[in-house]
Amino acid sequence: MLVRVLRRLTLEEVEERLRNLERSHGTTFDEFEETFLTQDVGQYSLDDYFVWANLVHAHHGYLESGELECVMEELYDLSPKDLRVFTPKRLELVYMLSGLKAESINNLAQKVRRNVKNVYQDLQLLKKLRLINFRKKGKRNFVPEVLVEEITLLMR
Repeated sequence: MLVRVLRRLTLEEVEERLRNLERSHGTTFDEFEETFLTQDVGQYSLDDYFVWANLVHAHHGYLESGELECVMEELYDLSPKDLRVFTPKRLELVYMLSGLKAESINNLAQKVRRNVKNVYQDLQLLKKLRLINFRKKGKRNFVPEVLVEEITLLMR
């Protein structure tokens, strides 16, 4: 089954993707854009251009305002076994994080009325799937924040 995920990228992901595009094309975005605008390029380069331009625009916006707004669509072809990671409890955490302001993992566990250890384990898996991220607050607090904006299951 295909799973379509719209999610915000972290600053680290944006910078890594920019480096990978520069490395794979052997050029900077400005040079690539100049070639793109003056020569006939194939569909593969067209896709790269739009992705690259979006990443560059988001990164420049971050440098100017401190706000990073970069949403990307990702498609995953998951087996029924792989789909098991989307348990109702984990999806509930993603949903609750999108509407709640949790001040910590403990605070989130209280709001969803679940054991802190289980919530922590689920959050770690959701972070591994890049659906959430942790923002450090103070010396010891990690605040979970949702990255995903939309999850769609697609039948083939």
